[in-house]
Amino acid sequence: MTKLPIKDRVEKQVMPMTKWFAEQYFQTVELMQKDPRFKTLPNYNQTSCIATVIIATNAALDKARSARDKAEVLEDISSATKTEEVVNA
Repeated sequence: MTKLPIKDRVEKQVMPMTKWFAEQYFQTVELMQKDPRFKTLPNYNQTSCIATVIIATNAALDKARSARDKAEVLEDISSATKTEEVVNA
């Protein structure tokens, strides 16, 4: 099996996530700029504030996904156990 050219692999595998992060960045900037406190921060702190919000948001999303994945695994185990109990009964 031959791999797709790097250009095609990037377009299909990486760009959707890159576009998501770019959109997240611009929406975060827009939100932060609406907060009057944001304008009082020095430029470095404005940039840091945006980065911190994005990092924290992504960490929270990862945690939620992880919890959801764990819940799905537990549900699968629970379903398998119930199925085995019915089969063995």
